Amino acid sequence: MAGQLENDLNPNTYIGLSFPLGRDNGRLFSRTKTLKEQARHNLRNLLLTNLGERPGQPEFGSRLLEQVFEFGEQEGIEEAINVAVEKWLPYISIDEVVVNSDYRNPNKVNVEIKFSVSTSPESTEAIELDFTSNT
Repeated sequence: MAGQLENDLNPNTYIGLSFPLGRDNGRLFSRTKTLKEQARHNLRNLLLTNLGERPGQPEFGSRLLEQVFEFGEQEGIEEAINVAVEKWLPYISIDEVVVNSDYRNPNKVNVEIKFSVSTSPESTEAIELDFTSNT
């Protein structure tokens, strides 16, 4: 069986699906080629899914959307992220969570998450999630 590094370097091997789902070069779904790329998509998918939202897996997801607009609750945001990742994506280590509000629009929050994967803990990746309140 091929190792993870071998899979990442093989141009003919795909690791998983990218999100959002969509067509790519005539294929039904876009696919990812490396573990880091797939981890980025998996993390975004997990954190943007509310608990109870996924049919057949009501425990999948996070409480991130509940916590984002609780003013002054960065600890709650970090906890929601860490709890979900520890349960569903244990190969991902959260290194840092940075929460920023837009001073021009107090209803907008940006969450930057820096993380690494267990196969290369020295290499940090990041995703950004933007949230806007409709109220």
